[in-house]
Amino acid sequence: MKRLRKKEAKKVINEISKIGVEIKGNMDVVNFGDADVILVDNEPLILKYDDRYYLTVYGVIKFKPEKNKVVVDEGALKFIMNGADVMRPGIVYADENIKKDDFVYVVVEGKETPISVGVALVNGKEMIGERGKAVKNIHHLKDKIWKYFFR
Repeated sequence: MKRLRKKEAKKVINEISKIGVEIKGNMDVVNFGDADVILVDNEPLILKYDDRYYLTVYGVIKFKPEKNKVVVDEGALKFIMNGADVMRPGIVYADENIKKDDFVYVVVEGKETPISVGVALVNGKEMIGERGKAVKNIHHLKDKIWKYFFR
Protein backbone atom coordinates (compact mmCIF):
# COMPACT_ATOMS: atom_id res chain seq x y z
CA MET A 1 0.00 0.00 0.00
CA LYS A 2 1.32 3.41 -0.90
CA ARG A 3 0.12 6.94 -0.24
CA LEU A 4 -1.02 8.95 -3.28
CA ARG A 5 0.89 12.13 -4.07
CA LYS A 6 -1.07 15.39 -3.87
CA LYS A 7 -1.04 15.85 -7.67
CA GLU A 8 -2.49 12.37 -8.25
CA ALA A 9 -5.02 12.81 -5.40
CA LYS A 10 -6.20 16.06 -7.00
CA LYS A 11 -6.73 14.22 -10.31
CA VAL A 12 -8.81 11.54 -8.50
CA ILE A 13 -10.92 14.18 -6.71
CA ASN A 14 -11.60 16.01 -10.01
CA GLU A 15 -12.55 12.81 -11.85
CA ILE A 16 -14.91 11.62 -9.10
CA SER A 17 -16.51 15.07 -8.77
CA LYS A 18 -17.79 14.67 -12.38
CA ILE A 19 -20.28 12.08 -11.11
CA GLY A 20 -21.44 14.42 -8.36
CA VAL A 21 -19.41 12.96 -5.49
CA GLU A 22 -17.09 15.06 -3.32
CA ILE A 23 -14.18 13.20 -1.73
CA LYS A 24 -11.66 14.39 0.86
CA GLY A 25 -9.05 12.60 2.95
CA ASN A 26 -5.78 10.70 2.82
CA MET A 27 -5.54 8.39 -0.18
CA ASP A 28 -3.67 5.09 -0.31
CA VAL A 29 -3.50 2.64 -3.23
CA VAL A 30 -3.80 -1.16 -3.17
CA ASN A 31 -3.05 -2.97 -6.44
CA PHE A 32 -5.27 -5.83 -7.64
CA GLY A 33 -3.62 -6.62 -10.98
CA ASP A 34 -5.77 -4.98 -13.65
CA ALA A 35 -7.31 -2.51 -11.19
CA ASP A 36 -6.19 -0.42 -8.22
CA VAL A 37 -8.36 0.39 -5.23
CA ILE A 38 -7.89 3.78 -3.64
CA LEU A 39 -8.61 3.93 0.07
CA VAL A 40 -9.86 7.29 1.32
CA ASP A 41 -9.17 7.47 5.06
CA ASN A 42 -8.95 3.64 4.98
CA GLU A 43 -12.30 3.13 3.19
CA PRO A 44 -12.13 1.36 -0.23
CA LEU A 45 -14.08 4.01 -2.17
CA ILE A 46 -12.42 4.41 -5.57
CA LEU A 47 -11.44 2.06 -8.37
CA LYS A 48 -8.73 2.94 -10.88
CA TYR A 49 -9.15 1.02 -14.12
CA ASP A 50 -7.53 1.86 -17.48
CA ASP A 51 -6.11 5.08 -15.96
CA ARG A 52 -9.63 6.28 -15.09
CA TYR A 53 -11.37 6.55 -11.75
CA TYR A 54 -14.77 5.44 -10.54
CA LEU A 55 -16.42 4.36 -7.31
CA THR A 56 -16.05 0.81 -6.01
CA VAL A 57 -19.25 -1.09 -5.20
CA TYR A 58 -18.73 0.09 -1.59
CA GLY A 59 -18.27 3.68 -2.84
CA VAL A 60 -21.56 3.47 -4.76
CA ILE A 61 -23.30 2.11 -1.64
CA LYS A 62 -21.92 5.01 0.40
CA PHE A 63 -22.48 7.90 -2.04
CA LYS A 64 -25.51 6.71 -4.08
CA PRO A 65 -24.70 8.59 -7.30
CA GLU A 66 -27.68 9.65 -9.44
CA LYS A 67 -25.98 9.14 -12.79
CA ASN A 68 -24.99 6.07 -14.81
CA LYS A 69 -27.32 3.52 -13.23
CA VAL A 70 -28.19 0.24 -14.96
CA VAL A 71 -30.99 -1.97 -13.58
CA VAL A 72 -31.08 -5.71 -14.30
CA ASP A 73 -33.73 -8.35 -13.66
CA GLU A 74 -33.41 -10.94 -10.88
CA GLY A 75 -32.26 -13.59 -13.40
CA ALA A 76 -29.05 -11.70 -14.20
CA LEU A 77 -27.93 -11.51 -10.55
CA LYS A 78 -26.13 -14.88 -10.23
CA PHE A 79 -24.26 -14.40 -13.51
CA ILE A 80 -23.04 -10.91 -12.60
CA MET A 81 -22.05 -12.12 -9.12
CA ASN A 82 -19.88 -14.75 -10.82
CA GLY A 83 -18.11 -12.03 -12.82
CA ALA A 84 -20.07 -12.23 -16.09
CA ASP A 85 -20.50 -9.12 -18.18
CA VAL A 86 -23.99 -7.59 -18.22
CA MET A 87 -26.01 -8.78 -21.20
CA ARG A 88 -28.71 -6.73 -22.94
CA PRO A 89 -31.59 -9.20 -22.33
CA GLY A 90 -31.15 -8.86 -18.54
CA ILE A 91 -31.37 -5.06 -18.51
CA VAL A 92 -34.70 -3.48 -17.61
CA TYR A 93 -33.50 0.15 -17.33
CA ALA A 94 -30.40 2.14 -18.27
CA ASP A 95 -29.70 5.85 -17.75
CA GLU A 96 -30.12 7.32 -21.26
CA ASN A 97 -27.22 9.73 -20.68
CA ILE A 98 -24.70 6.88 -20.46
CA LYS A 99 -22.13 7.05 -23.25
CA LYS A 100 -20.02 4.15 -24.50
CA ASP A 101 -16.92 3.75 -22.24
CA ASP A 102 -18.57 5.53 -19.26
CA PHE A 103 -18.35 3.87 -15.89
CA VAL A 104 -21.72 2.54 -14.70
CA TYR A 105 -23.09 0.76 -11.68
CA VAL A 106 -25.57 -2.11 -11.69
CA VAL A 107 -28.50 -2.78 -9.33
CA VAL A 108 -31.16 -5.51 -9.32
CA GLU A 109 -34.75 -4.51 -10.08
CA GLY A 110 -36.62 -3.64 -6.87
CA LYS A 111 -33.42 -3.30 -4.82
CA GLU A 112 -31.20 -0.25 -4.63
CA THR A 113 -28.00 -1.93 -3.44
CA PRO A 114 -25.41 -2.03 -6.22
CA ILE A 115 -24.01 -5.42 -7.17
CA SER A 116 -21.41 -4.36 -9.72
CA VAL A 117 -19.51 -1.54 -11.39
CA GLY A 118 -18.33 -1.68 -14.96
CA VAL A 119 -17.72 0.08 -18.24
CA ALA A 120 -20.50 0.71 -20.77
CA LEU A 121 -19.89 -1.14 -24.03
CA VAL A 122 -22.71 0.79 -25.76
CA ASN A 123 -24.67 4.01 -25.16
CA GLY A 124 -27.44 3.92 -22.54
CA LYS A 125 -30.19 4.12 -25.17
CA GLU A 126 -28.81 0.94 -26.82
CA MET A 127 -28.47 -1.14 -23.63
CA ILE A 128 -31.88 -2.76 -23.66
CA GLY A 129 -32.14 -5.39 -26.37
CA GLU A 130 -32.33 -9.02 -27.34
CA ARG A 131 -28.67 -9.96 -27.52
CA GLY A 132 -25.14 -8.89 -26.86
CA LYS A 133 -23.05 -7.44 -24.04
CA ALA A 134 -23.88 -4.00 -22.69
CA VAL A 135 -21.53 -3.58 -19.68
CA LYS A 136 -18.07 -4.98 -18.97
CA ASN A 137 -18.11 -6.13 -15.34
CA ILE A 138 -14.98 -4.79 -13.59
CA HIS A 139 -15.80 -5.25 -9.89
CA HIS A 140 -18.72 -6.92 -8.15
CA LEU A 141 -19.92 -7.96 -4.71
CA LYS A 142 -17.96 -10.95 -3.38
CA ASP A 143 -15.09 -10.66 -5.91
CA LYS A 144 -11.43 -10.61 -4.79
CA ILE A 145 -11.52 -6.84 -4.16
CA TRP A 146 -14.70 -7.07 -2.06
CA LYS A 147 -13.41 -10.09 -0.09
CA TYR A 148 -10.08 -8.39 0.59
CA PHE A 149 -11.80 -5.53 2.44
CA PHE A 150 -14.98 -7.21 3.74
CA ARG A 151 -14.16 -10.76 4.78
